[in-house]
Amino acid sequence: MKFFSAIVAVAAMAASASAAFSSCGTSSDSLTLGSVSYTPNPPVVNQNICVTLSGTLSKPVTTGATISVTATFFGINVYSNSGDLCAALAGGANPCPIPVTTTSLTDCITVPSSVPAGISINLQATATNADSSPIFCISGPLTFSSA
Repeated sequence: MKFFSAIVAVAAMAASASAAFSSCGTSSDSLTLGSVSYTPNPPVVNQNICVTLSGTLSKPVTTGATISVTATFFGINVYSNSGDLCAALAGGANPCPIPVTTTSLTDCITVPSSVPAGISINLQATATNADSSPIFCISGPLTFSSA
């Protein structure tokens, strides 16, 4: 699954995306999150969605970086996925290593048919560099449309 697929699979709100998603990371994160945006809003099950993370990167993202995404519904884990961050970004505008001059990362994927429409899901996505240092953590509510 692509880099933001887990983020995307649970990352859209009916209102402003940048207001709903927030950082759940610490001061040691490499990416100081400025905003999270996506199109279309709201995202639609079985259709493409593009997610953009913007901010300030203080340390390069290196080959071997990983991403882990979980989604919960009333505290029950309904989705969990981990993958190679760099492999997912390989075909896009930001292949690894990603230099500190990068201010935004965008990835587009198809929202899986297994994502429930009309239900608010809480998403958390964390990314870690190959040396185990944290890149970012974001969390927020997400609601998908069926059409």
